[in-house]
Amino acid sequence: MSMSITEQQLLPDVTAAQQGDIHAFSRLVSRCQRSVSSIALAIVKDIDASQDISQQVFIHSWQQLHTLQNPASYLPWLRQITRYRAYNYLRDNKVRSKVGGEQAEAILAEFASDTELSDDLAQTQQNQIMADFISQLPADSREIVLLFYREEQNSQLVAELLGLSESNVRKKLQRVRELLKEQLLAKYGKLILSTAPGLGFTTAICSALTLASPPVAAASASAFAANSTGIAKFGWLFGGAMLGALGGVLGVVWGMKQPLKRAESNKERQQLLKYRNISIGWVLLSGLLLALSYQFTAGSVAPVLSFSLFLAGLGYLQYGVWKTIKPRLLAKMQQDASAQYASEQHASAQHDSAEKTYKRQRLWCWIGIIGGSLAGYSGLIIGLVRSGRWFWG
Repeated sequence: MSMSITEQQLLPDVTAAQQGDIHAFSRLVSRCQRSVSSIALAIVKDIDASQDISQQVFIHSWQQLHTLQNPASYLPWLRQITRYRAYNYLRDNKVRSKVGGEQAEAILAEFASDTELSDDLAQTQQNQIMADFISQLPADSREIVLLFYREEQNSQLVAELLGLSESNVRKKLQRVRELLKEQLLAKYGKLILSTAPGLGFTTAICSALTLASPPVAAASASAFAANSTGIAKFGWLFGGAMLGALGGVLGVVWGMKQPLKRAESNKERQQLLKYRNISIGWVLLSGLLLALSYQFTAGSVAPVLSFSLFLAGLGYLQYGVWKTIKPRLLAKMQQDASAQYASEQHASAQHDSAEKTYKRQRLWCWIGIIGGSLAGYSGLIIGLVRSGRWFWG
């Protein structure tokens, strides 16, 4: 898919900002602040909250810019982070109207009248009017309408900033015009434009960035890891993932204690030890792969593939363990079942009962493994979304 004009214009600054150029990033903030704040406002319906969310988004994107593998994906990546932060805000903070009852109705009625919009409209009044207006809009048109008026009614630019076709933007804008009177919509448009972030917002963001870690910090740290030796090098680079892997190793060792303790032959014990040692190596290797996927790639593909590979190997090794202990388990089950039968004529029934018990236990084991895998995938995806790595484009 070819890049839009806006994406082409942003690309040099995205590339420079990834190298730690704060001036290039300030230009990105200036170009994208209206789209980010409009997306946030469309979701939270509160001007102050949308400004706070926008600041958080830009600071987070500055810190994580080194993870963006494809600079051309900057806009969809930024939109994804904004929506995630805004929905998190709704979850953590219930937005309450600052004006309610008869006073709210009076404010809305005055705004809808033919009188000129006051330049010194109170912030509480702005929030009330804006929240009411956004609620009237179709959900799929809110971002478009807000950004359309903040970008001084440039539908092509709106389409490029939101990753939509211009025809789609024009169609949804026409739908809104049919819902609201043209005169009233013009007044809303004037209010929307007056609440758009300006130069002061960009300045505030750049000031805050002096306290935030720049994207080049990660590159410098990678260089440190590459030039370090011994334990310090691997401990720094793989710290979190390898700690998790070491926890997995302890789980393998603990889980294999009982099967090894109950092994009735040297052959069975040696086979179980083999599977245990392979499992330990596989867990450590998987931890290493997962750490590398986070360190040297952007997005969600590499971490998900690493985790999938880990689960596939673990499933294969689990199958080998069950195959090894199957003869002993069947013999034990048959021995237990024999107490329920009085004569040899029931030997076949004893065998069938033991086989069913074994299969039932194995089924529950696999159900547990599948359930744990799904829980693991859920945790992985939640982590990827929260870090801003789960995006398309």
